[in-house]
Amino acid sequence: MTKYLQFAIFCLIVSSAHAQVMTGLDNLIAEHFAPLAGKHVGLITNQTGRTRDGAFGAELFAKSKALKLIALFAPEHGLFGTRTAGVTSDTLERLGGVPIYSLYGSTRKPTRAMLRGIDALVFDIQDAGVRPYTYLSTMIDAMETAAENKIPFYVLDRPNPLSGERIEGNILDTTLESFVGIIPVPYLHGMTLGELAQMAKAKAWFHDAAKLKLIVIPMTGWKRAMYWNETGLPWIATSPNVPAFANDVGLAMLGATGELGLLSIGIGSDFPFLRIGSTLMGQDEVQRFVDSAFQKSLPLMPEDFTATTSAGTKTYHGVRLELPADLKSVPSFYEPQFRIIEMMLHNTAFRVSFDELPASTNGRYEKVTGMHGLLDMLRRCEDLGPVFANCRSDDERFREERAPFLLYH
Repeated sequence: MTKYLQFAIFCLIVSSAHAQVMTGLDNLIAEHFAPLAGKHVGLITNQTGRTRDGAFGAELFAKSKALKLIALFAPEHGLFGTRTAGVTSDTLERLGGVPIYSLYGSTRKPTRAMLRGIDALVFDIQDAGVRPYTYLSTMIDAMETAAENKIPFYVLDRPNPLSGERIEGNILDTTLESFVGIIPVPYLHGMTLGELAQMAKAKAWFHDAAKLKLIVIPMTGWKRAMYWNETGLPWIATSPNVPAFANDVGLAMLGATGELGLLSIGIGSDFPFLRIGSTLMGQDEVQRFVDSAFQKSLPLMPEDFTATTSAGTKTYHGVRLELPADLKSVPSFYEPQFRIIEMMLHNTAFRVSFDELPASTNGRYEKVTGMHGLLDMLRRCEDLGPVFANCRSDDERFREERAPFLLYH
């Protein structure tokens, strides 16, 4: 039995032992939609907006006699989560006669025309727990629109799958604000979207924040120390490359590395974000670097694998990450990927490819990492230790700063 299968079985066992978490949607339904009684609702959601027993929230809203569903709004990947990352759409679709507007096309926020007849905006999407995941940006932009149009904004809260305690990575440099980094929080922020909504409003991280009427429908039963596999909730693929909770953990561990294009992180294979491989060095070398970076805290499976992307199909030499049953035993999710690059730069072929990266890569990398100069530091072989030491200090300050906005213990 592979470690990956053991982890999946462990998730199922732990989930059934902790079957008490109720999401904001579950609690709203338990109240028979009372907070939205008589409202004309615009619902921002996707395939993850489901009850703990799998009912689709959009359909429940459409059937409810307590309110009237006027429109649906979909983030990146669309209402059903099937669109490829980065693919935009302006196609107007419908669900049972209700229009579905895309918020990942020519507009990233509802327009006044889209909001016609709406007197309540409701947000119900499962986040991945990492700052660049665009659902957070969709929420912040929608909050700004709600404030500008004097429409109350409701967040149906859901767990941070990476727990509410793990905080890692640098706080976003606000000069790098973009749709993959919209508010100044760490890469792994350890907050739910409901908590982030409260913090963003209080900190005026969007225009007209003081004018917004914000209502968070909280979860019950969720504790900050819980990872997703401890919630008892079924995982719904948050996007095509995050089909399971393990892939979400891999996203936190390897996502920024993928922006360089020098390594495969399993995108286009059957283990997205759970593989790391190179065409320029062998399995043994890759394994040695990954094992060292993660301080031997992850079981690794050496393997050659193929991955198919827009650049074609290639074979890579590398490893598959197999997660330990106790994720708290992993010292860091975020930092090791940069340590891996540091070590790989001692390989001549990899160094040549790194030095040939186009200038556009640096801009994209800086937006995702939220930090200026990281690639240049790597290129100059500077020690990243002081950088991450500063990040850890900033993260502890953030832990204190966020305290007034936390809804759960």
